[in-house]
Amino acid sequence: MPSVDLIASDLDHTFLGADKLPSAQNVAAVMDAAEAGVRIVFATGRPYRWLDVLDQLAPADPTILASNGAVSVDARTGEVIHQSRIDPQILAEIVSAVRRVVPDALFCAEEARHWGLEDGFERSVEKGAPDLVAPVEELIAPDRQVVKFLVRGWGVPSEELYERVAPVIGGRATTTFSFTGPDGLLEISAAGVSKGMALAQVCADLGIDPARAAAFGDMPNDITMLDLVGHPFAVRNAHPKVLERGYPVIGDHDDSAVGRTIEQLLAEKREPSSSR
Repeated sequence: MPSVDLIASDLDHTFLGADKLPSAQNVAAVMDAAEAGVRIVFATGRPYRWLDVLDQLAPADPTILASNGAVSVDARTGEVIHQSRIDPQILAEIVSAVRRVVPDALFCAEEARHWGLEDGFERSVEKGAPDLVAPVEELIAPDRQVVKFLVRGWGVPSEELYERVAPVIGGRATTTFSFTGPDGLLEISAAGVSKGMALAQVCADLGIDPARAAAFGDMPNDITMLDLVGHPFAVRNAHPKVLERGYPVIGDHDDSAVGRTIEQLLAEKREPSSSR
């Protein structure tokens, strides 16, 4: 296997365990990789406000791609380096299109640092209260800097919700999902924005060939990233849409599979020098 110069990983259900924290082995592996000169990237659907789980990894100087690649964050300073806003007119068109196929859909609008939702969008809020609870027309007003737009379908699984909604949105935006369960949740970004697009830009900025990069993921929103790199890995607990693509499958997210695989990649990276 060629030497790997960059490692990218999704967070939830990939790098993080069932407790939503990184294992000691995963943390140690990332730190070892950074010390060996490998660039580290975390690409997540999580918004900026929900990245404190990575604080302990700041010494590895990772690039953080939040909101499915719509927001780039400096892990050391917390500064938002780049954000891809969804055009307000496009958002208005999306709302109308979604309501035609899912009349009782509810919406949430994520900005780089703030967020708002419609009443009833969430039955419980896991990470703090929203900045705004209002009708969607207020959430997508022209003065809002929306980077990710969420569609909730109570009683409609994400897969079915996607099949209904993605065709009516079409190429106006990127539609994906990373949540499974009976109450579907879709994630919408500006057209062309994805983890893969953002990671490709990181590789270009660093002068790294994506063929010499590895990536780890579990959900459909990871597919563009996994397709980009030369060494993609799916965790065993990945969504069927990911597993069916034939990526090499490693262990479960709850048994430090990412960390163990990184250690194997590092061993292979060191092998040529140790054999001389």
